[in-house]
Amino acid sequence: MECRSCQRELNAEALLCKRCYFILRDSLSEIPALQAEASSFLVPGRTGSGSPTSERSIGFNVSAMDYSLASDILPMLHGYEAKVRRGRNLTPPALLMRQPSIEKEVAATIQFHIAHLDWTLTQDWIGDFAGAVKEIHAKGLSVTKKFIEKPRRIPCPTDGCKAHVVIDIENLLAGVTCIKCKTSWTLYRLIQLAMDNPNRRFWLDIEAICLWLNMGKREVLKVVSAHNISKRNGLYDIAAIVKKRYAIDEEIVYNESTSIRAATKRGEQ
Repeated sequence: MECRSCQRELNAEALLCKRCYFILRDSLSEIPALQAEASSFLVPGRTGSGSPTSERSIGFNVSAMDYSLASDILPMLHGYEAKVRRGRNLTPPALLMRQPSIEKEVAATIQFHIAHLDWTLTQDWIGDFAGAVKEIHAKGLSVTKKFIEKPRRIPCPTDGCKAHVVIDIENLLAGVTCIKCKTSWTLYRLIQLAMDNPNRRFWLDIEAICLWLNMGKREVLKVVSAHNISKRNGLYDIAAIVKKRYAIDEEIVYNESTSIRAATKRGEQ
């Protein structure tokens, strides 16, 4: 069975892989804040040269106004909320009281979807839902100026080469080549070599780390906070995150095994 969003192989009842699940959950969680912030961007921006940007505008930013009014957000979320309510025999939407403001209405339907997300993951339409949420979330990032495509570069691991290699973290099967020393690797091999190099630190943005480690943003930030992981210009030391993450996993496994052995010993006595 394949993930309904990224087509990766699945070994569970859910129809989304773990990475796509975390992306969906985090995107849902961020939509209310993006919708609330959109009203601050009603005046069209300008480029560094003083010329207007390409924002759809008639004296104000129409895209920001639409997002602020939740013109696309609420119809989509309410439509899928109705599916969930019918499927779970919950109170029909027509019998629900409207929230007193658009912001509270958005927050209420988001809370509903997050609360029922585990059930939603098992539905045939989960791929369409994840795609719709991704589109709405991307519009919010664009409207509030938060989406800036960052080139991801890591130090070339070849001895003596001082160049940086540009990587596409969202295409994990891609091959990459250093333009200076002409050495080529798979992306997996390149990042592993870079992290194993004791003489260089490897920095990536939080979104790339989530994709690479198949973790949610909250999980990554929890590791960063718990272990004071170094941060530089909004980027994080991914090797340190990997080391601390797997150190925690190993500790949990060890504790579980020793508990089992202790319980067995008490039973024998």
